Amino acid sequence: MTERWETLRRQVAVAGRVIDTRTGKPLPGALVTITGASPAFKKKLAAKAMQYAAQWAGMVERADRTRSRKDGSFYFLDLPDGEYKLQASLPNMGKRYGAAEEKATVSRDDTGTIKLVFVDLPLQPTMLEGKVTGAGQKAGVVMAEVRVKGSGERTFSDAKGNYMLVAVEPGERTVLAIAQGYRPAQQKVALKMPGAAEKVNFALTRVNP
Repeated sequence: MTERWETLRRQVAVAGRVIDTRTGKPLPGALVTITGASPAFKKKLAAKAMQYAAQWAGMVERADRTRSRKDGSFYFLDLPDGEYKLQASLPNMGKRYGAAEEKATVSRDDTGTIKLVFVDLPLQPTMLEGKVTGAGQKAGVVMAEVRVKGSGERTFSDAKGNYMLVAVEPGERTVLAIAQGYRPAQQKVALKMPGAAEKVNFALTRVNP
């Protein structure tokens, strides 16, 4: 008697990357969740929830959610055909990033092979940007330190005086600008929500010789 063994080959249905919208860099550790799905997938999830019982809610890696890897990549396997909605966030970064949401349609070809869908999920960092100049001048101040008072969040202006401070905690913040040969300056700014971006420019006054 000859026994026939068949190997079930798992197929990637949806794959993609989570990236920082301003820097283009990959974001590892992002939580990617399927928030909308086909009826067949919802039925599959309900069966899995019953199988794992109390453990289900605390599982990070499961059929409807995963974490992005070191290169920002993620994937979901063996999804039934239909429309899906994916959401990405960085809960381990507090409110330093907003969330992103994209749609994907899963389908199969005539052989039953899943047609891979690739989805980028760009997360907008909560950020401050602007320019540091000398008072009454258009030229930028190079290597001015710009930092958020009471925290370790800081950066330096470039050759044109421009700066960008990404992944800042939102809220009422005081921003300081310090440069050699100039008097320090500060401004208050309100970053109202995760993913908010505010422009804060500084015109520094020279210290009298």
